[in-house]
Amino acid sequence: MRKGSKPVRYKLSGPVKAVKLAEQPGSSLRSPTATLIEIPAEATVELEGVAGPSGLANILWDGDAFSVFYEDLQENARTVDGISGVI
Repeated sequence: MRKGSKPVRYKLSGPVKAVKLAEQPGSSLRSPTATLIEIPAEATVELEGVAGPSGLANILWDGDAFSVFYEDLQENARTVDGISGVI
């Protein structure tokens, strides 16, 4: 996400599998954990940055950070906050 830009939020129309990310001491990067969850349909998530070359995107949901397949977001989400279009 660009500095000063408003975070982009999405509402899920279907469930999305996600891997929980954990803070790493001394690093600004998060690492994947062994926790796999399913974020339910109708949940609102916030995209953190952009999708990486791996096809993964970091999102924020329910106070935690997760990694999801960007393709899953494209298939199961729509933008909210007055931003038109589908991701």
